[in-house]
Amino acid sequence: MEEQIDENLRRVYAQAAEEEIPDRLLKLLEELRKQPPGNGAES
Repeated sequence: MEEQIDENLRRVYAQAAEEEIPDRLLKLLEELRKQPPGNGAES
């Protein structure tokens, strides 16, 4: 039973790792990289 759970988890995560990153997420990451350091909500 435990081995089956491990195999299923590996399969799901392997499939997710193979998926492409959506364009909207890539654009968001690009915009975040353009921001100067220290513009976050730091406490």
